[in-house]
Amino acid sequence: MIDCLFCQIQQGVTPPVGGPIYEDDLVYAHHAHFGEGPHYLGQLALETKRHTPDFTDLTPAEAQAIGLLSARLSRAIKACTGAEKVYLEFYAEVTPHLHLFLTARYPDTPAEYLRWNVKNWPGAPRGDEPEIADLCERLRAALAQASP
Repeated sequence: MIDCLFCQIQQGVTPPVGGPIYEDDLVYAHHAHFGEGPHYLGQLALETKRHTPDFTDLTPAEAQAIGLLSARLSRAIKACTGAEKVYLEFYAEVTPHLHLFLTARYPDTPAEYLRWNVKNWPGAPRGDEPEIADLCERLRAALAQASP
């Protein structure tokens, strides 16, 4: 789809900061970075390669790939960031292309910044393109070392 942000990212029209973290025939993952300025470190986007709006249209192979990669990415996020928990979100109300956000929750995150507010915590690690690229490299390495 020409107007789909996630299709454009996957096709290289709008390359993700740090490059893809994982890609195969069914799924694609990258660090989320939309807009200007420092971004919350440890928020990944996991998308289907096929343009499909939600879980109801997934093939069994796509559903399996999303589930397995969610678990692998969660382990990699924890290993590479020191996160104590990884949140998983899905809405797809703005861009109707199945995409999940996996977001690190760091130790000592104050209670008022848990769940949906985690990225608003002023004390959370943030970074620009070099820091995101470094984290992406570490995430790729962690995925390469881990068994599927």
